[in-house]
Amino acid sequence: MSDDIIVFTTFGDRDMAEEHISVMLEQGIIKSGTIFPEVELVYMWDGKITVDTENKILLKADASHYPEIEEYIMKKHPYIAPEIIKLDVSFGSAGYKAFIAEKIKKNS
Repeated sequence: MSDDIIVFTTFGDRDMAEEHISVMLEQGIIKSGTIFPEVELVYMWDGKITVDTENKILLKADASHYPEIEEYIMKKHPYIAPEIIKLDVSFGSAGYKAFIAEKIKKNS
């Protein structure tokens, strides 16, 4: 099993998403963040189908930082119950993993 994780969350505002990714990078709890702008969320609300837009966020991190990531999102997110989905994964090729490890090492 890999020590790498991906965490999905959402923010309604792109600027807010960029700000929170930047803070988590500065804190060293994530390796990177990807913003998928203006995705559509379709759900039932009060018995009616509702469509909203939001920014889907993908955070890459070491599994050891998951508790800090979850705590950060729960404290800083404007929603009462924000989406937080953790996936245990490998980041793909050995070359990519080495590249990310070297970038983090240089920036530490």
